[in-house]
Amino acid sequence: MREMPILSFFASALAGLCGAMGFGSGTVLLLYLTLVLALDQQTAQGINLLFFLPCGLFALAVYLVCENLPLRRALGLLAFALPGAALGWALLSVLPLALLRRVFGGFLLVLALREFLSLKSAKRKQPTLR
Repeated sequence: MREMPILSFFASALAGLCGAMGFGSGTVLLLYLTLVLALDQQTAQGINLLFFLPCGLFALAVYLVCENLPLRRALGLLAFALPGAALGWALLSVLPLALLRRVFGGFLLVLALREFLSLKSAKRKQPTLR
């Protein structure tokens, strides 16, 4: 499929906006790259990682300057995230593409269901005005 420059611009901008707010720009970008541009999952994931680096570094700098990041906690989490990333990369190289797509789709469905249920729960807890 031929790349659509205007749509690519908006998808990239939306992914960057989501990433800066901590929403996970990868979901937006991966969906665009795989569904609209018809890239294979591994290529899309590689582009997503390349895309994330400058956006993540910029957001990190802003969070640090605004003192919105508990640095000690973040570094503690990072100590576990790096081995997890290495494991993910190792699995990526041995798992079939069809399985990766299904796992990613299932992950998105679980997240969507979780958000939907938490919104319903939050609405029930809101006080009503009489």
